[in-house]
Amino acid sequence: MLVIARKLVFVLVLSFFISFAVSGCTLSVPAKETGGAEVMKAHTDKISLHSDALKKDMNVNVYLPEGYSTEKRYPVLYLLHGREGNENTWIKDMDVSNKATALIRDKKINPLIIVMPNYNNSYGINYSEETYSKAGRQYGRYEDYLTRELIGYIDARYSTIESKDGRYIGGVSMGGFTALFLAFTHQDLFSKAGGHSPAMFMDSTDKLNWLFKDEDMRKRTDPLFLVDEVDLKPLRLYVDYGDHDMKHVIDSTNQLYEKLKNKGVDVKFRASSGGHDKYYWKANTEDYLMFYAGLQGS
Repeated sequence: MLVIARKLVFVLVLSFFISFAVSGCTLSVPAKETGGAEVMKAHTDKISLHSDALKKDMNVNVYLPEGYSTEKRYPVLYLLHGREGNENTWIKDMDVSNKATALIRDKKINPLIIVMPNYNNSYGINYSEETYSKAGRQYGRYEDYLTRELIGYIDARYSTIESKDGRYIGGVSMGGFTALFLAFTHQDLFSKAGGHSPAMFMDSTDKLNWLFKDEDMRKRTDPLFLVDEVDLKPLRLYVDYGDHDMKHVIDSTNQLYEKLKNKGVDVKFRASSGGHDKYYWKANTEDYLMFYAGLQGS
């Protein structure tokens, strides 16, 4: 009987660990507070999510703050990587998890969930296979994946504030373009957005045929075009770049900022030392987090 009992315990333990491996979630270790109460450490869930829109599995990292509890509701920040990046970019290159944890502990920002999806080199646009199947172009309904499937999955799985007031989006380079595009066109989903060194272009559409199929697609997706057509006053925005960034990023961001300011949109603008690289973005990550989740008076 003792042998059978030991085998049963082994099977149960093995099944437990297999279930976590399949889910793709990292195990978190409780920490002890003064007084003996257990507090969940900040940790990151690594998820593989099947997308019907894209017809493939997509990787997502989800940062959960220290003390995360299903008895509370948390705002959610979606952070998007740049071209050739992935779901690990914000963690490995910008150290966002540790920076967020430190700011929360110092009571400078509200506890929040941070979602970092891989969305390939798509610019977050809905492409068809017929539209782009050349030059390494990523095709698929990426806008639908990000705004419908991913947000729906996160809200169903985690204890989130399920309204635009508790949902923000930001990104670097290509991710900056995508964050602005999605926020401008889905104001029912987001209340804040940040384009950090946004990869926008002032060239004619025929020179950008690698990105836009035609003029109509550009008018529906390019923040520089959308700013003239959409009422953006409900949003709070942040745009920035390094003073050694590429000329097209500096010029296009300046133009976008002037248009936003002239339309009375609540926009923060910053140009500081740095280039179009992880070093600039890492140096400014705390400032980004303060914009999205900063406590009043901090």
